[in-house]
Amino acid sequence: MVMTDAELSILSLVAEGPRYGYELQQIIDERGIREWLTIGFSSIYYILNKLEQQKLLTGMLYPEGRGPARKVYEITDAGRGVLQTAIAELLREPRALGSGFELGLANLGALKPAHVYRVLRHHQADLKIRLDTVRHAWGRHQEENHGDDHIRALYTHSIAMMQAELEWMAVFLDDWKERYPGVEQKLTPETGPLAGDSHRAVTQANRQTMSSDPAKMIQRLKRIPPKKPGE
Repeated sequence: MVMTDAELSILSLVAEGPRYGYELQQIIDERGIREWLTIGFSSIYYILNKLEQQKLLTGMLYPEGRGPARKVYEITDAGRGVLQTAIAELLREPRALGSGFELGLANLGALKPAHVYRVLRHHQADLKIRLDTVRHAWGRHQEENHGDDHIRALYTHSIAMMQAELEWMAVFLDDWKERYPGVEQKLTPETGPLAGDSHRAVTQANRQTMSSDPAKMIQRLKRIPPKKPGE
């Protein structure tokens, strides 16, 4: 069964404990899930109904005093099996190519060599700042003895990936300068570093780190004790 990211996220939240629609909306807001997932308020109910029809969730109405009854959803055995299979597949499959940075690399010809050199140098600088920030956060977690398996996996994977990209970037930029001599000198106001570019790079990298730092991710994904129906 192929599931969207939104469906998988909702199923995972209900797997933590019984949930009703508005509660899911609150959890999504509290954990900042919309920073990496597009899901509107109406979409939550659509997905809940779809998962219920697929028998991955069950819904039961509970009276709410004088107000309308509240429908509380619970995951079924089938739903838990689908969730576990989907998570295992995410961990098993290599990351797909052909989007984001890789898409930019595939279209280098759209830019002049000096412009390519400039934007990749910015990428390199931003990535170094992000790596230093994540390393610092990981060191803090280790000092605080927060070495849980999922935290260790997130940090060490992120650090290893950034280190590998920086190593590749250094080799590629050296090769680029050999293929296009003088790209550093050919930088112009249109393609080269402008006044304030270094500040822009630091600001952008810090903003990106805030959304991609594993520490922030852990904080958003921390489990909230499930509420009992009717609370």
